[in-house]
Amino acid sequence: MANKLKYWTGTLWIQIDANNANHAATADSATHADDATTVGGKYIKSGSSTFNSTTGRTIAHTVGNTAFEISITPTANPGGYLGEVWVIKAANTFTVYNSGSSTVGFDWVLTN
Repeated sequence: MANKLKYWTGTLWIQIDANNANHAATADSATHADDATTVGGKYIKSGSSTFNSTTGRTIAHTVGNTAFEISITPTANPGGYLGEVWVIKAANTFTVYNSGSSTVGFDWVLTN
């Protein structure tokens, strides 16, 4: 399905595909000890933190493996001082690094 948008509000998601057909579903009833949710069979957890250069910023989760995806989005203009950004995954944590000196905030989304 090319050209699709998804809007997620926590308990309801709406998908608009290329034919403008709307699809909606409620989140699965599963609850997680770490306040994550499950939508369409996908475990989703999100949060915010700040960059911490090559020292990194470690964030805990309860996935239990490293087969998850992470999206990192800076929430302020780093003024050219962010550098490269990378993530090291572990079974119940991930650590976000940046090669520059900027310590601006970032939002993250984990899906599994």
